[in-house]
Parts: sequence; structure tokens; C-alpha cells
Amino acid sequence: MTPESVESLIAEIEAEEHIDFGDLAIGEEEARSLMARHFCDIDRRLAEHGLSAESRLEVMAAIAAHTMVENLVLHLGRLRGAAAKADFRAWMRRHGMS
Repeated sequence: MTPESVESLIAEIEAEEHIDFGDLAIGEEEARSLMARHFCDIDRRLAEHGLSAESRLEVMAAIAAHTMVENLVLHLGRLRGAAAKADFRAWMRRHGMS
């Protein structure tokens, strides 16, 4: 696993699930690079502590799942407003929760 290979996979995922960076102070490539390097650093540190590849994969899956839960909570909070109810219903349908 290298930061470059992780960045490439992130870009492939984002091709189907585009992230809107809007007017944020960080760009897509910079964000991908930052997160890819972070994940590779975590993997390296876990390996240095003697965790097997399977155990490291489980930790990475837990980190990814936690991030997905956090993302869900952020989206739901954003969509909670009265003006966003139609957006919320559309979001639910897009994710198979209609």
C-alpha cells in the first residue's frame, strides 16, 4: 500500500460519488493526498507494533466505518432543516432508504 495507490483508489471512488468541495480552503487532490498519506502512516505504525495484515485491515475497516457514520451524521444534520426536507427525501432515495 502506498499513498499513490490509495489516492488513485480514492479518485476512482470519487468518480462515482463526487464530493463537493465548494468554497473550502482545500482542493480535491490535496485532500486525497492528505488522507492517503495518513492511512498509510497508520498502517505503517500498526505494522511496527506487530499487528498482522489481517488485524491492520480490521483497524482500517473500523476507521472507514467510523468515518462513514460521522459523514452520515453530518449529512443528516445538514438536511434536517425545514427548507431541506425535499433534499433529505431525495438523499434517502439515492441511498436506498425511501
